[in-house]
Amino acid sequence: MCGMTNLRRFFTFSFILFGAFFTLFSQDLNLIHRVLDARLQTRLCDSPDQAIAAMDSFRSSLEKEGLLNNSNTEANLIIDNMIALERYNYMYEKNMAGPDLKPFILAQYDKINNFKDSCDDSNFSHWFVLSSGDIINSSMQFLSQATAIKQGLREKEEYDLVVKENPKMAFALINSALWYYFAPAIGGGSRTIAKSYFQRALDCSACDYESYYSRVYLSQVLYDEDDKAQAKKLLDQCDEILPGTNYIAFIRYLNDNNFSLMYYINNRDKVEKKLK
Repeated sequence: MCGMTNLRRFFTFSFILFGAFFTLFSQDLNLIHRVLDARLQTRLCDSPDQAIAAMDSFRSSLEKEGLLNNSNTEANLIIDNMIALERYNYMYEKNMAGPDLKPFILAQYDKINNFKDSCDDSNFSHWFVLSSGDIINSSMQFLSQATAIKQGLREKEEYDLVVKENPKMAFALINSALWYYFAPAIGGGSRTIAKSYFQRALDCSACDYESYYSRVYLSQVLYDEDDKAQAKKLLDQCDEILPGTNYIAFIRYLNDNNFSLMYYINNRDKVEKKLK
């Protein structure tokens, strides 16, 4: 039973990739970076409720500009996925056992599946694959065990492929690094690969979101390796990118109490009980 629990936890930090990969037009990429920036800006919010409201407001602004609607298109769903994921993350932060989590994330999961079923082929863009994978990943705990395992077993090979196809895509490198970090070694995990991917993501970041989170995660890998000076330096750089966030303050609080963010992600209940 413990082994299955660990396996499901491993799948929780994995991402599903489908089909061949193509690049979005530059105007779509500009919009994606705008969405990523809005997601990053929520780190300035004082509470999960405030962050959720900020994402709802951002969604409304895109709708008013005609950049987001109910049309069943890949470009539309990419943006919808990203906004839904950020909202879900704060819902989860607010209450890990909240009754609204399951219906919210599974509704987005169904949107993805319905869209893919409506397509004649699977030539989806990298961004669709990654944004959909994030949603599927967050849905894992609400799927049947058989479905979760079936989805998860495909992930490493497919994620390796997207990184191979686009080796300088920082967003993909960060997500892949998380896969390698949290996966058990027997299942293909490697913290050495994770560290190298976080570093590569830092080096090729194309927007503040990528630059920020590559530093956050690399700092915590280094913290766990007892390179606390370099970990602190990277967190200080995060403050330069986006000053004054409670998020970085919280990571420093964890570190000051001998916990890394990575340990906290896997052991939230345990850590929070110790910090009370």
